[in-house]
Amino acid sequence: MLFNSPEFIFLFLPAAVCLHFTLARWGKTAAAAGTSISSLIFYAWWNPPLVVLPIASVVANYWVAMRMTAAPGVIARRWFILGICANLVALGYFKYADFVLTIIDGRARPLPSIPLAISFVTFVQIAFLYDAYRRRVELDWRTYPLFVLYFPHLIAGPIVRWSNLGRQLSDAQRYHVDWDNIALGLTIFVFGLVKKILIADPLAPFVATVFDAAARGDPITAVAGWCGSFAFAAQIYFDFAGYSEMAIGLGLLFNFRLPINFAAPLRAVTMFDLWRRWHITLSTLVRDLVYVPLSRGDTGTARRAFNLMLTMVLIGFWHGAGWTFIVWGAYNGALLLINQFWHWLRGTTGRGTLVGRVLGWALTFTAFSAGAAFFRGADITAAWRIWQAMAGFGHALPASSELDQWTIRSGYVSGEFLATWFGAYWSLPAMLWTLGAVLIIVLVPDTLEITGYKVGDPPTKWRRNAGVLAWRPSAITLCAMVAAFVTVFAQIGRVKDFVYYQF
Repeated sequence: MLFNSPEFIFLFLPAAVCLHFTLARWGKTAAAAGTSISSLIFYAWWNPPLVVLPIASVVANYWVAMRMTAAPGVIARRWFILGICANLVALGYFKYADFVLTIIDGRARPLPSIPLAISFVTFVQIAFLYDAYRRRVELDWRTYPLFVLYFPHLIAGPIVRWSNLGRQLSDAQRYHVDWDNIALGLTIFVFGLVKKILIADPLAPFVATVFDAAARGDPITAVAGWCGSFAFAAQIYFDFAGYSEMAIGLGLLFNFRLPINFAAPLRAVTMFDLWRRWHITLSTLVRDLVYVPLSRGDTGTARRAFNLMLTMVLIGFWHGAGWTFIVWGAYNGALLLINQFWHWLRGTTGRGTLVGRVLGWALTFTAFSAGAAFFRGADITAAWRIWQAMAGFGHALPASSELDQWTIRSGYVSGEFLATWFGAYWSLPAMLWTLGAVLIIVLVPDTLEITGYKVGDPPTKWRRNAGVLAWRPSAITLCAMVAAFVTVFAQIGRVKDFVYYQF
């Protein structure tokens, strides 16, 4: 069941909200239990037998947490290590076993069918065990299943921590209907639908055309290579940010505030700033569990650089069992190190000039989009073909006589010339749609800026003043949201999966 499907919007969601607040009359335990069951139904929609996996994971991790928190220091540490290893083994078995076996015996294997949400469920519980080991949680078996299984974040995040959701689940005051939260939640949900259905989904065919051609080995022009990568960067942003906003909106319907996962990252002017604002809950968790422990003590510059690179490689590998994701993580790690060296070379400065910020944004967006070729590419070879095309080596030049016929003799740039250099895998409509998506990224305030939603904002000044676009409950706002939803609903018959469902 997808957030953008009719059965979710018109059947499951109203039923789940009504059940939650109806059971809340008998107390938070009844409401939490009812919504946990609703979440399992949501999960089981794809493959009912696999629902046993999150249930077993919840039971096992809670049992480990109880033993760990009741034990003295050394024994607690052993339980903590056991819990982390058990989670990683389970994740490795379902997600990475075939990849490892391919490396060992050299035989190519088809991509495995990975259980839905295995990465997100595992990381939520690894984070919980880490916080429990640090004595930052209060164990409560009545709310823990809902903490892990809560359907808005269950499939593709945001990755929640006990500090930002668990404590809310224990607050009895949140189990009463709040119409202000419902109004704000529905607004943010509609914004997320708009990003997904009206912006991300139309970009998908353009992106697929270019990357499928690269996978087949067809020649690709530089225009197609660059525009395909720009389009994919915009697509995955609007797709995943749209999903995260839908999750936030759904959380508000139940009076729970989920953490922000995207803070207008593609407006960033440096790679460090981009990664502080992109998939925030994942990068923060990996920072806490990997980079910070490795960097404790008086480590030198080379050690910190290694730790940063290792962290980014692990983030890449978390996304998928394939060399393309490892290369993508290493590529972004290299960009961060270059960014770090540049700041050291120039010294600490303020915001810089307008021209400097524009150039910084252009360079950051271009570099990030170029790396997207490895994230989206079918394999290393296909991604390399995209890079070759970007460098101008992916498409054969037409004969000089053809150039003469198309340009000099005709006295104008003909359609044949444009078709050759745009290539069969890119078009003017695709370029205009990509340009429009990029302009929205740069010029239009983000959903969370428009609505003023705040919770655990990242340590960066990213918010803009939404001005006249600032959301306020009113008849005009209601009409605008209804019009947006009707527009989306007209496209909802062509439902497409979210990009991050595969992770």
